[in-house]
Amino acid sequence: MIKRGLLCAALLCPALASAELLVGLGYTNGVVGPNLEWANERYSLYVLPGAHLRKGGLDTDELRWVVGARRPLERTTMQMPGFFVGAMFGDLGERSYERLGLGAELGRQWLTPSVRFTVSAGIAVLEEKSAYDKDMEPTLVLSTTFSMRR
Repeated sequence: MIKRGLLCAALLCPALASAELLVGLGYTNGVVGPNLEWANERYSLYVLPGAHLRKGGLDTDELRWVVGARRPLERTTMQMPGFFVGAMFGDLGERSYERLGLGAELGRQWLTPSVRFTVSAGIAVLEEKSAYDKDMEPTLVLSTTFSMRR
C-alpha cells in the first residue's frame, strides 16, 4: 500500500513541479482542515486532511481526508475565474466512522492576485455500511476552499 502511494507521488512530481501551490482552509462534507492544492492552467490537484466538524467543535479522534482533481470549463484555465468539473475520493460519509466514497463535482472559483475561493456541489457513491449490508448509496457533496496564492 505504501509502495503504491510513493509510486503515484513520484509519477505526479513532474506535473506538480510546474504547478502553483495554494495553501488554505477547506471544507468537504463535514471534513475541515488545511487545503493543499497544486494548480496549473489545465488542472488542479488537491489534498484535504482534517477532522469532522460537529456541534461541539472538531472531532479530532481520527484523521479524515479527501483528495481530488479539477478541470476548467468554458475555455478558461485554472488560473482564471470560472466554472470547473472535478472528481474526488475520500471520507465523504458519516461523522461516526470512516466511510469512503467516490464522486464528481461542479463548481465555481473566484481569483484575485493573492486569494482563491471555490464553491462546489456534487454527487458521490459511498461504500457499504457493513459486511452484511452490501448496498452502496449516493450522497450529496458540498465543498468550499479558501486559499492563499503566491
